[in-house]
Amino acid sequence: MAEILHGRYQLLRKLGSGGTGEVYKALDLRLKRNVAIKRILPEKRGKKRVLARLQKEAEYLAMVEHTNVVLVHDIVDSKDTFSIIMELVNGVPFIRTFRKRPMPERQYLGYFRQMLAALKAVHGVGLIHRDVNPRNVLVTREGVVKLTDFGLSGLAKDVDHRMGGTLAYMAPEAMRKNSRLGFGLDLYALGFMSYQATLSLQGFKKLYGAKRPRDWIRWVLSSEPFKTLKELRAPVSDGFSDLISRMLEKDPKVRYQKVAQVQKDLDRHLEAIDYPTTGL
Repeated sequence: MAEILHGRYQLLRKLGSGGTGEVYKALDLRLKRNVAIKRILPEKRGKKRVLARLQKEAEYLAMVEHTNVVLVHDIVDSKDTFSIIMELVNGVPFIRTFRKRPMPERQYLGYFRQMLAALKAVHGVGLIHRDVNPRNVLVTREGVVKLTDFGLSGLAKDVDHRMGGTLAYMAPEAMRKNSRLGFGLDLYALGFMSYQATLSLQGFKKLYGAKRPRDWIRWVLSSEPFKTLKELRAPVSDGFSDLISRMLEKDPKVRYQKVAQVQKDLDRHLEAIDYPTTGL
């Protein structure tokens, strides 16, 4: 017989697991709908740091209500476990869409605009996501993007320099002590994801190789810029290449710091090349 969690949620199958928790597809027996449940492993329930992180993730997710951000339905805290009850997204991690083949600009734009919209909603409530990467972005069959995993998020006014997130997507200032952190962290990460998507993961790895973490940090902290998508003959226009290059600026003073700035330049670019700005 399937396990019933918190007297209400029938666990159907495991969707994934990590060092501190598991994610399940479950049936809400009261409301008769499928949900996703992220819960702490029983043996980790007593660890204050693990519990605090999941509680904070639930709190931050609940602050954002947007089509492109996974919705939180409830949190349940018991003596045995702590769970976040979330919207079930029938989709795949975005990384699966560009592993072997580069994604042309026109195809990518639909996803890109939705990711910008998600970040605008997140930043609008004062949050920095801090772990934007293609495994934390889900895409449904209908092409709808959902930003997930707020476990490393923090309020912009008091975000600290704890090393966290996915190394490849971390901006230089996140690797330096005593540097000012802002919304540009997430825009750098989205720029990096865009760079990979339009080159393909395979293409990116051919260019930059399998650098050891220490070597990658050293390169990111250097003044050497990323080669432009235009130079690399990625399937994008010159204007889009320029926009992504600015998102990847290593100097945060030169990089975009607000989603609205990116959207404004993107709209200007789309008008110039006569792409539609909606319905992509």
